[in-house]
Amino acid sequence: MILPFIGLVAGLFLLMLGTYFIRCKYANKTPLSGHGDGVDHVDSFVLSLLLSIGVILFSSLSIRQYGFFCLAGGVLLLYGVNAVW
Repeated sequence: MILPFIGLVAGLFLLMLGTYFIRCKYANKTPLSGHGDGVDHVDSFVLSLLLSIGVILFSSLSIRQYGFFCLAGGVLLLYGVNAVW
């Protein structure tokens, strides 16, 4: 019974955070640029390849794009809560 309320609060929080990121003054900046430089120190080749691709994609996003991901996650979470109820 309490789990849908937690999902509802988390979904609304993601919607508000996404709206804040999209309407932010620094929406076109990439806050994580340069953080993918030290990923090559992993023992497994496949894991290092996946991590480097993921970190490069994650660090090249702008704040506005993070906002769109937060909005999509909030909508999907609220849809899941609605389906549970």
